[in-house]
Amino acid sequence: MSSPATINHQEVHISIRTPKSVVTQQPSKNNSHVSYDGQNALAIFTQSPTPVIAQKPDPSLKPKDFVITSCAVLFLCNFIFGLLGYHFGVKSNYAWQLGDINLAKGNAKKALLFVVIGVIVGIGTYVLAFVLYFVVYKKVHNIDTSRPS
Repeated sequence: MSSPATINHQEVHISIRTPKSVVTQQPSKNNSHVSYDGQNALAIFTQSPTPVIAQKPDPSLKPKDFVITSCAVLFLCNFIFGLLGYHFGVKSNYAWQLGDINLAKGNAKKALLFVVIGVIVGIGTYVLAFVLYFVVYKKVHNIDTSRPS
C-alpha cells in the first residue's frame, strides 16, 4: 500500500489598516461586509474568509470615450458609423469603470476610428449630393433657357 500524500501549505495573513474616514455599510443577506475609503478610493469587500480590496481607476488615466462626438456623427454625418462609434465609446467607458484600462483604450481607439470614418463618409455624401443636385439642376436649367422664345 502506498502512503497518503501530504500537502504543504503556507498561510498568508494580511493586515488591512482602515483609516478613520472609512464609512461602513450594513451587511447584506450573503453575510458580506463592504467598507469604503473616501481618501484612497478603495472599496474593501470582506466576505468570509478572504477580504478583497478593489481600487477605482485613476481618473487621469481615463481615455476619451467619444460618446458625444459619436452622437454628433450619428445625427449629422452617417448613422451607421455614428452608432458604431457610440457603441464602442460606451464599451470604453464601461471597461474603464471596471478597471480594465487596456480594454478601455482599445475600445476608445475603435470609437475614434468609427467617428473619423463617419465624418469622412458623411462629408463625401454631402459633397456628392450637392454636386449631383447642381449638375442636374444646371442641365435642366440650360435646356429650358436654350429654347428660343
